[in-house]
This record gives sequence, C-alpha cells and structure tokens, in this order.
Amino acid sequence: MKAVGRCLIAVVAVLVSSSLREARARDETIERLRLGSGFEIVIGERQPDPGGRLLEALAIWVGAKLGQPVPTSLPKLVFKPADQVTVLRFKQYASEIVQQQDRPNIISIYDSRENIIYLRDTWRGATAADLSVLVHELVHHFQEVHQEKFECDAAREAKAFELQEKWLRLFGESLEEEFQIDPFTLLVRTSCGM
Repeated sequence: MKAVGRCLIAVVAVLVSSSLREARARDETIERLRLGSGFEIVIGERQPDPGGRLLEALAIWVGAKLGQPVPTSLPKLVFKPADQVTVLRFKQYASEIVQQQDRPNIISIYDSRENIIYLRDTWRGATAADLSVLVHELVHHFQEVHQEKFECDAAREAKAFELQEKWLRLFGESLEEEFQIDPFTLLVRTSCGM
C-alpha cells in the first residue's frame, strides 16, 4: 500500500511539474515579446494606446514569426462602426460579397493603399482574441511591405490566420473557439477558386 501511495505521489508530482513547465514556457514566450519591444502586454486590460507601443510589440512578434524585419512604418489604426468596416472590406475585395454571407461579421481590414488598419469601434484590445485581430492585419502589412505575391486574395489569408492561431494558442485559445473558424472554414477561406 505504501508503494502505491508513493507511486501515486510521484505521478502527481510529474503532472504538476509538467503543468508548471507549460505555464513557464507560455510566460517565457510572453516575456520575450515584452523584452523585444520594451512594452508589456497585459491581457484583461483595455489598451489605452493600441496604435503606439502595443502595435510595435505585436509587429516585433509577427516579424520574428515570419523571419522578416519589422517595417519602418507601421499602419495607423482607425476605429469605425461595424457596418462601415464591412463596407470597406467589400470595396477592397468585391469578389467576396457572395462568400461573406455565411461568415462571421468583419472585425477588421488592412488598407494597404492608405496604410491603415480599420477596426470596429467596439474593439478594446483587452483579450488575446482582440489582439489576435491586430496580429492578423499586421501579417497583411508585412506581406505588402515585403511585396509578397499570391495566386489570389484568399491565399494571402493563410499566413495571417496561421499567425493569428499561434498567438491565440499562447493563451490556450483558438480560431475555432474565438471566431468560429474551424479547419474546413479555414481551408475554404484560404483557397483560391473556392
């Protein structure tokens, strides 16, 4: 009986140790982001100046994940009502009008001509999901600045969603949980001719 008790204690210790290592790894990842930019991102608090140091910190993270230098000029953030963000999206990508009918509402859009990220005026930046939207749009900014070419507009979305998912995973979240974008929907949204 004593041997079983010791074995059980050892198993629990291994599980606790493993959980602590995972939490530490997540904290270290976030810490590297903070150290790389000199700005600490705090989840759960509204971001008072999202277009400043926060955007710079996220751009450093995106650049590291893409293996590309951070552009010297970052986009301006502009907040608009949800319906205006949707209209801007349709103007930029008219071919998506029919496809958009069954998708969740448009939250943001990157306008490469104006170097602006348009966000809904309800965006607060207080959650990992909120910040993942900026990660997604910053990927598009990197694509534009580094003059990446794509077969179609949908193909451009693949890397943006990939990094958005990586960001969410840092906090134990996912595209499916936060934005109802399951793997099949993701495939459709990132494939040319679908």
